[in-house]
Amino acid sequence: MTISKPNTTDFDFIKDHISKFELDNRDLQEEQFLIAKSLKNEVLAFGRIRKHKGCDELCSLGVVEKERLKGIGHLLSNDLIKNSQQPLYLVCIIPQFFEPLGFKIVKEYPLELKDKVKYCRGELAVPEEYVVMKYLT
Repeated sequence: MTISKPNTTDFDFIKDHISKFELDNRDLQEEQFLIAKSLKNEVLAFGRIRKHKGCDELCSLGVVEKERLKGIGHLLSNDLIKNSQQPLYLVCIIPQFFEPLGFKIVKEYPLELKDKVKYCRGELAVPEEYVVMKYLT
């Protein structure tokens, strides 16, 4: 498996799967993403660091169904974390996935994340509760 920047074909795959997985599809830019690819050059996972004025946001993280629960999401997340240059946050419904990576649930966070929570609750409604997490390690 390799982790790299996507090419144009990979980015088309990412956009299709963001829609399929019902992830945040706002302000998608190819250069924000990293992908994990198999030795057969198939995209296994993707995620991005979205830059905001005073913070970064890890978002749009997805692993193709047949590759889940193999640790690929954690490996990719670790590389994304390394690409962050500001305080790093995320909004999710699975905090138990991100806690081992050094994220903790926080009650206070930047305005951009308040907008994200509002977007998620309105546009990406799910039965689980959305939480905001900050990278603390």
